[in-house]
Amino acid sequence: MNNSLIRNVIKKRCTSAKRYEIRKNAIIYTDCDGKKYVAKKNNNNIINTYNYLNSRGFGYLPRLVYHDNDGYIYEYVNDTVTPKEQKISDVIKMDALLHNKTAYYKDVSLDETKEIYEKLNNKINNVFNYYDDLITAIESKIFPSPSEYLLLRNCSMIFSCLNFCKNELDKWYEITSKKNKKREVLLHNNLDPSHLIRCDDNILISWDYSSRDLPIYDFIRLYKNNYDKYDFSELYKEYIKRFPLLEEERLLMFTILFIPRKIFFDKPELKTTIDVANLCNYLVSTDKLFMENEAKNSEKQNHNINEQ
Repeated sequence: MNNSLIRNVIKKRCTSAKRYEIRKNAIIYTDCDGKKYVAKKNNNNIINTYNYLNSRGFGYLPRLVYHDNDGYIYEYVNDTVTPKEQKISDVIKMDALLHNKTAYYKDVSLDETKEIYEKLNNKINNVFNYYDDLITAIESKIFPSPSEYLLLRNCSMIFSCLNFCKNELDKWYEITSKKNKKREVLLHNNLDPSHLIRCDDNILISWDYSSRDLPIYDFIRLYKNNYDKYDFSELYKEYIKRFPLLEEERLLMFTILFIPRKIFFDKPELKTTIDVANLCNYLVSTDKLFMENEAKNSEKQNHNINEQ
């Protein structure tokens, strides 16, 4: 990929590029005047994304200097050193602005709603059966391992979350099955504090995975990747203050957030124990997020993680 970018993209724009720095899926190069640029492979027809965002009044983008089917190049901008809490707050505010600028209502069929419901319901049942079988197997052991013992101590929290998911999903289906419209936005789909460049005008980079879908998915991905690093209760308040979620969007978001991931006991014991501890921490953090922001919207709570 790196050689292809240099040969098919950078050399077309700058035959005298001097220095190359490899950064994940990008190459930063310096031209003969000492100015830096970023080259990336064009996986998502970036010019369409740029044109659409500019037409919607969202101009917080790096300045493109070249693009074709092989890749694109934009000006490199130095990031201002910022406290991490301020950076993630700016990311949330930028995402809310993006969703406000690109929101629209789209026709949705009952079949589409049923498909989402059945997919999530099957996933919930699959995770429930997985942990039910796993707990039964562990309980049959005379001396469970530390990771197995930790899972046993917290299994009620896992099952409580799964029951909560089923109830929230049913509420979501009851609402959405009566509607023929859904709200979609342009999702960045790769939100991360490192993708916000603070300068004279903040710039949001890494648009390679952008797509149109429900607004909740940007927050879901950001939360799952960073739940243990920031106070997401405050970040969620900042987001919904600027872009209030619909009731069905909130229900679906917390359904997805509360589904526990599967822990597989096929790694060294220390690594597995850490995985179980991280799962418990994730579920407790998610419960805190829900209880501090959305519990008042639910008439009856079907879980009680805080007492675990």
